[in-house]
Amino acid sequence: MKLKYVVSAFLCMCFAGNDVWANDPGVRFIQSRGKVVCGTDLDPKTYAHKDEDGVWQGIDADICRMFASAIIGRDDNFEMKHIDADKASEALRNGTVDVMLGATPYSASVELNKKYTPAALMYFDRQMFLTFDVGANSLEAYKGKKVCAVTGTDDLNNVQEYSAKYGLDLNILFFPSERTARSAFLLKRCDLLTGNGVALEGVLKKTYTETAKLKLIPETIAVKPIYVYVDNKNETLKLTLKWIVNALTLAEDKDINSANVELFVVDKNSSIRNLLGEDDKIWKRLAVYPTWLKTYIKEHGNYRDFIDKNLKEPLKENRLYKDGGAITPFSFL
Repeated sequence: MKLKYVVSAFLCMCFAGNDVWANDPGVRFIQSRGKVVCGTDLDPKTYAHKDEDGVWQGIDADICRMFASAIIGRDDNFEMKHIDADKASEALRNGTVDVMLGATPYSASVELNKKYTPAALMYFDRQMFLTFDVGANSLEAYKGKKVCAVTGTDDLNNVQEYSAKYGLDLNILFFPSERTARSAFLLKRCDLLTGNGVALEGVLKKTYTETAKLKLIPETIAVKPIYVYVDNKNETLKLTLKWIVNALTLAEDKDINSANVELFVVDKNSSIRNLLGEDDKIWKRLAVYPTWLKTYIKEHGNYRDFIDKNLKEPLKENRLYKDGGAITPFSFL
């Protein structure tokens, strides 16, 4: 075991006496188990997949790795499980997963009817279309054509609005899950498949062969916030994940990166001292290993590094507000 990491037993001993730790079983259970379990759609490898060395790769794997680094003290103590978005509520409630990622939908109806809640905004994605016609460059070529879409999601509503606005008269076929919609599209029951760009890029990579060439149409019909979800009864885990994600964005805001993080250890700014664990009170109250961010940034970088690594064409929304984007971190005080 690497010396820079702490084991679960040590974490339990450190945090057993704090108020957050004592009053909610969520984080405590994860640490006693010794790993974070994240749910996502494992069909598109862009979310999560194991490489030839058995190491998890992909945008959701990197998110789960960050949570493991903070909560467990080891960035390799996490597991990814395939959970369809319509099963997210059940999986979180029964403890199959601790966190739900991927293309999990969010709307007023979802929040009212389901048993999960957003803990943090992770990034923005774009809703796009995938097609077999590699010569097509615009949705104008698909007037009256069939689109595979998932019912009960904003994807469906966005397609309906876009079709009406531009007179495309698209014929929408409804499916209960991303997996069934993809299967129908690949069987050519539809001319188009709509969904998140990250997922569609994964479908393209997985199925692109000489006999089945696919193409992403460059039009973006919506920009969608992608959240980290937890069971709506797990307030402590929700709070902890919110500040873990904020830490990565705040590090970018303060220009802390893998090359200079050690120089900030002696910084007198209170927010930075809290952030890097030099003053460990806040992280301990959140039941998190205090110097996790310093260790994590050394190996993986800050929020901008995460975005640039995982998104093929990063949206301007994924930049900090000071750089013209929509990401606004809070001070850690």
